[in-house]
Order: sequence, then structure tokens, then C-alpha cells
Amino acid sequence: MEPLRTSDPARLAGYRLLGRLGAGGMGVVYLARSAGGTLVALKVIQAEYAEDPDFRERFRREADTARRMTSPWVASLVDADPEAAQPWLATTFVPGPSLAEALAAHGPLPVPSLRVLGARLAEALRELHAAGLVHRDVKPGNVLLALDGPRLIDFGVARNFEDTALTTTGVVVGTPGFLPPEQARGGRDPGPAGDVFSLGCVLAFAATGRLPFGTGSIDALLYRTVHDAPDLEGVPAELAEVVSSCLEKDPELRPTAEALTVAAPLSPASPSDPREALRVVRPPEPEDNRIPGETESAPGDEAWLPEPLVRLIAERSAAGLALPSIDETEVDAASVGTAATDTAAQPAVRAVGRRRFLLLAGGAAVVTAGGGLAAWAALSGDGENDNAAPNSSSPVYTLGLHADLSGDQKAVGRAQERGLRLAVDEFNSRADSPFVLAVKTVDDGGDPARAPKAAAKLVADRSVLAVIGPTTDATALASLAAYDAASLPLIAVSPGATVLGVMGSRSFLHARVTDTVLPFYLDAYVRGTAKSRTVGIVDDRAADAYGWEISSTLANILRKERQPAVPKVVSALRTDFGPTLDALLDGGADSVVFAGYHDRAALLARELGSRDFPGARAAAQGVLDARFLSAAGDAADGWVIVAPVMDATVAPEAKAFRAAYRKRFDAEPERYAVETYDVAQLSVRALRSLTAGRRTRQNLTAALRSATYKGISRNLAFDKATGALVIDGSGVYLWKVAGGRFAYQGVAPFQVST
Repeated sequence: MEPLRTSDPARLAGYRLLGRLGAGGMGVVYLARSAGGTLVALKVIQAEYAEDPDFRERFRREADTARRMTSPWVASLVDADPEAAQPWLATTFVPGPSLAEALAAHGPLPVPSLRVLGARLAEALRELHAAGLVHRDVKPGNVLLALDGPRLIDFGVARNFEDTALTTTGVVVGTPGFLPPEQARGGRDPGPAGDVFSLGCVLAFAATGRLPFGTGSIDALLYRTVHDAPDLEGVPAELAEVVSSCLEKDPELRPTAEALTVAAPLSPASPSDPREALRVVRPPEPEDNRIPGETESAPGDEAWLPEPLVRLIAERSAAGLALPSIDETEVDAASVGTAATDTAAQPAVRAVGRRRFLLLAGGAAVVTAGGGLAAWAALSGDGENDNAAPNSSSPVYTLGLHADLSGDQKAVGRAQERGLRLAVDEFNSRADSPFVLAVKTVDDGGDPARAPKAAAKLVADRSVLAVIGPTTDATALASLAAYDAASLPLIAVSPGATVLGVMGSRSFLHARVTDTVLPFYLDAYVRGTAKSRTVGIVDDRAADAYGWEISSTLANILRKERQPAVPKVVSALRTDFGPTLDALLDGGADSVVFAGYHDRAALLARELGSRDFPGARAAAQGVLDARFLSAAGDAADGWVIVAPVMDATVAPEAKAFRAAYRKRFDAEPERYAVETYDVAQLSVRALRSLTAGRRTRQNLTAALRSATYKGISRNLAFDKATGALVIDGSGVYLWKVAGGRFAYQGVAPFQVST
């Protein structure tokens, strides 16, 4: 939860506002307290959207749907006014995290938790369907976890079975990765069976931490949802059958929500009865009147969630109960300076004229309305913020860096930090700078378990308006929910996992091409430059999703163009690549593309070297690592790497950057320094485009998504809806191993499959 901002009212619709639970482009969800002391989640729509008749009708339908729901496993409606100038609705406050946040922070759920999750969500859907409605967006982000069970939320796109109003033909409503095939095609709206399919996707994701139809571009996700079998490896045997039945392509073959719900007694029950798979032993009963954080259980009962999640819910419950009441907002116009309207440079100020401050987060810095020196002192007190100089009249804003500064990828993290600091130095040195920039760094050591805590430090600092990082896919996935909950823009420079862009984040921007785009460059090099006729593809299971994204996308490109290919999957346990190479050669492969990381690429390189393989050998950025050179030895020579990173030490377009970097750090720029520098420059440009009173995290996210910037290493422009980088052929480069080193070859050729 975030503190309230100076622009937020103290009271709305009879409720006292206590803090912000979340925000999107169309409104804000507040934690609020009724006159009787009940905590609610108050969803308020911005006035400009309320003026849109279609949007107001959608909100009216959401309130009507929520009002009709009486299931204990739905966040129940307390009150609503869709006709107000700013439409609002209040639902019971659920202090727990979303399922998406819980999985990112703590990993897959155990079988008992999965049983409760599946059974209770099925009950919620059963009631929804009995009322003649479908949800249409069942996903982890719309499931909240409470001590007594899950809650299904967000009925914004729910609708009657036969209702075609407000629906455009061919438009896909919902979240790719959790859509049923009939919805993914865009030509048919789903019925209740579509919600069951989405529930199957949610259960598979909760059980394994992986999307059942993989990751990749939206088109690829939708294609696999329609045509491919789901990946259910790792789903516990007790649940595999029921999850598989939910994911049937034919809606008629899926169980209904009624069939999935637990009825007691179930005797006798067929071994294939889906209710038996989701049977809950001593199921926890909802107690909506129980004080949040207080638990009651029968002797011998156990919590349905793992201990870390129970502890998290209890802590959030206690924090909600401990919140003080809020004074009415009073503004003394004579005492409010320019900086007083700058909500990003100070915590929530509820009565500016009387200097009353509400601190909802431990360690938050108090910055008076005067800004300037007081702000600088508060920001620099912990020694983590620097790169700024005190100025009595300029507000101070901070760009955060979330990086691996001490682990396996510390060289990349250090380069990113230096690129950011160089950009901030240059901005602060300008006489016409309208504000002062600072840098705050946090180190997660490349450990996904540490990433959420690192993110929390940046989230808690209200001066931080944007964060660059994290360094790796795993740490980005682990911390994405924390940044999203705070509406803090997160700009990824080095992570490439496509799943980052399909998690429904409101504040994530991907500043490099994803791993599913790199195969287009690999194809252009192998078949274009190297003139390969039959491409051998090695999918290394040890590389998990990264290897799969590279190999499957390349195979699909070649299949679509009817080009010969020999794909081969290698077990993560295999260290002898001889049989793999035999299969490639037997299939006529005259080139090899390796989809995996540097350590296993060295094994394949040695095998290819021992056979004097004459064809092209290529890989993506996972092999651009000095450890590949040392492990492969002479066998590394000739390998070509396609990577979204420039060599700023030799690239002509980086000449000025290179000189400034050498002067500032007395060193040559390392990989990902110039890419981070470009992103920092984009962030500064977006921040400057906002007036002082609008420099907030949420507004900066919108500005970033609308901005364009021609950087040194790549052109930066984003899809306004998803935050994905607009692909224009820039930003990907060729490297070739020669003489035991990676030699930069310049811009990689790019070819889009037709």
C-alpha cells in the first residue's frame, strides 16, 4: 500500500481514505474506512472516463454483477454509485496479496493449497454462471489470497451469456496466457466453459510457476492456446487429470464449474470425479465478519497457505488495523509554494497549511513544502542517493537502480549503474535543469529471493519516480508485483523473458527486444549471411523458458517459410552432446543454432570442434559471456552471437558516450552501460515533459509509454497498452568469436517472416 498523495481527498462517499492499494490509467483503488470502522477497497474512476457513456456503462455492469454475487469466495460488494460524477464502488477489503504476487515472491503452491484454491474458485464461478454471467478474465492478478480462502475480484469485463453489447467483433477481451481457445480466436465470445479453461490455466500456473502455453509474443500465445497441448509437467499427479480436463480445446468436453465444486458427502465418487481431486479436508469456512488478521480454527486444522504467505497476510491485516484516522485536507494557499504541488517529491501531506504529515511506511523521508535543501538532506541521509547537488530552489527526484551488484551478473549491474550515473551527472550539470536528479541503488545479488526486499526499498522511497532494472529475468519476475502494486515504473534493460510483458503489469516497460524476437535475427544471419540450407536447432532444457523461447520461435519461423530444419531437445542431465550432433548431421543440418546458456554451449562447441564441423554456429545473448570463451577454448572461434547489446568501446555512434564514460570512470564502458544510459535519458525526457504538479509515478509511466527517443544503442518507443518495445530493427547486434575474444560486428540483419 502507498501513502495518500496531496491530490487525494481525505473523504469520499462517506468513507475515510487511508492509503492507495493500487492505481491504473483509469482510476485508483483506495483503502478506506467506513463510519462504523469497516475497512473497504474503494475503487474510484477518474472523471474524464466517467464522461464516456460506454465506460460508465461498463462500470455500471461491474457494480451490478458484484451486487448479484453472494458467494463467500468473491470480494463482496459493500456499496456503489455508478452514477456519481466520479463513479465508485466499495468491496470488502482483503488484506492478502494477489495470487500473482504470491507466486512471484514465494513460488508454486503445495497440493493442499491448490485444492483449496481450485475448489473455492470453482464455487465462485458456479454462482457467477448460475446468475447467467461469465467473468471473462480469470487470472492470478484477479485472485486475492485471504486466511480463509481465495477471493475472485474484478468483474469489469463480466457479462451475460447472450449479451453482445459493448463487444467489438474480433477484439480479444482478457489476458493472453489465460484465455480459452474460443476467446483467443477473437471471433466468439466465451461462455461459462471459457471461465473453466481460465481456471485450469490459473491452477497450472499456481502449481508450476509456468504458463501452460508458454511465453512469447501475444500472437504466439494465442496461437499455442488454440493449437498446442498445454505444458502440465510439474502439476501434481493428484490434480493433473482435473487440470487437463479444464484445458480441453473443445468447450463441450470441459467440466462445468458445478462439476468441479466439492459436495459433501461425495460417496461413492468415481476416481475421475473432478470434485474428488479438489476435495478439501476440513475446508476452512469464510468468516467475513472476523477481524482481519484474527484466525480461528478447529483443533488439528492447518492454514491452507504456506507459512510465509500466512505471515504476509497477518502483517498486512495488522497494518490496516493500525492505520490512524485522517484529518480533513486543509490547504493554506499562502503557504503553499511550487514544490508543495509536487506530490512525487514528498510523502502524503494531508494538511499542508498546518504541516501535518501522515507516514504510512517505515523510514519514509519527511519533506516540507519548501522542498529544496530539506528534500536534498532527506534523500541523501542514507548514503545511497547521490549524483545531485543541493539547490535551494529546485525539487529533487530520484531514479532508482535495481541491480545485481555482487552476484553472478555483477559486471552487468555495475555497467548499468555507471550508465545511469553518467546520464544523471550530465543532466545535473546543465544550468537550465528545472529539477535535481539523484540516484538510489539497491543490490539483490542476482538472487530472486532477495529481489522483492530490494524492490521494497525503492518503493518505500517516495522520491523514487522510476526504476531501471533488475538485471536478470528471475529477479525481474520476482519483483515485478511489488513495483506494479506501487504503480512505480520499472524499465528493464537486460532481462529478455517475454513473460514479463504478459503479466498484466500497469507500470512495466521492456527497453530491449524480447527473447522471442531474437530468432528473427538468428534466422536472418544463418540463412541470409551464412547461406544455410538446413538449420539444426538445439533446445537445451537446462535453459528452461529461455531456451524454449529461442528454439520454438525459430522452428516456427522456419516451418512457416517451409524451410528445412532439424530441431533437437537435449535433457538438462545430458553432458555428452555427441548423440545430439549425430542426429543433426543425420538430418542434413549444415548449421547449428544453440538455444541455451554459455556453460552448455561450451560443451556443444567442443563437440562441433572435434568433428571439424564447417557450418555456421550461432546463439543468442545467453552465450555472450567470457566463461564461454574459457570453457570452449579454441572451439569457440567462429561462433556468432546475436545480442541486444552494443560494444560502446568501438561503435562509431557511441564515440561521445565513450569519451564521457572514460572521463567519468577512468575505464572502458562495459556491456549494457550505453543501453542504460539511453533509458536514463528517455526517463529524464519524460520527466521534463510533466509539469511540477504532475510529476508522479503514475503520470511518469504514462509519459514514458508515450515518449520516443532515438538513443545511441537503439530507438526507444513503447506500446502504450502493454509497455512492450516497438520493434523497428534497431538495438540488436552481431558478435563473433575470433582469436579467443568477442569481436563486435555491428548491427545485426533483421528479417521478418512473411
